[in-house]
Amino acid sequence: MIAPAVVQALQHELVAHLRARSEWDEFPALFTVHETEGHGVRLVTVPVPDLVWAGHGHPPTAVAALAAVALQLPRYPDGSHLLAMPRAGRLIGAAFRYEAYALSSDLEAPPVQEAVRRRSVGGSVPRFRDIPGRVEQRCMTAVDLDGGRYMASSSRLDESKADPTEPIVTYLAFADPKRDKLTGNVVDATNRFLNAIKPLPDRRREQ
Repeated sequence: MIAPAVVQALQHELVAHLRARSEWDEFPALFTVHETEGHGVRLVTVPVPDLVWAGHGHPPTAVAALAAVALQLPRYPDGSHLLAMPRAGRLIGAAFRYEAYALSSDLEAPPVQEAVRRRSVGGSVPRFRDIPGRVEQRCMTAVDLDGGRYMASSSRLDESKADPTEPIVTYLAFADPKRDKLTGNVVDATNRFLNAIKPLPDRRREQ
């Protein structure tokens, strides 16, 4: 079980990470999440070459491909994965940073209002990035070994400036009835990566 204090620390860490970003149009980034002493949390960057992100136009597809590769990598004798960085602390989750575009009924731009209306009735809409007035976001999705899901995001205030809004974060535990609100290919891909690198039983104890 992951202690509530660690869950809270992870939420703070996701917000702090987004708050520290100053550039837009960055490559995505993948992280392992570790518990440190005193119920702290540390994010460790998984070394992913830029060409991997560039070669997959859809970032979650790249994460899913990385998960498939991770399944083929060897493990330490204690069952920990090579990508889990055991010295960083106990592995408790994985996180994925990316940029995306969002629509909101609060936005006044007519193309956004029309897209929101059409989407609400099940109609087709253009790609969000192609809709004038849509919002650019910097996001982090995380999952933990207890089945918890996390989503942090901040929005670009003006396309001509780099200033973002203050990040907000949402956490939904495994048993939360609202958990299905945090679904989709980003969550699925991040979960696949975590499942590929999570600890396995210590083989030395089987001998």
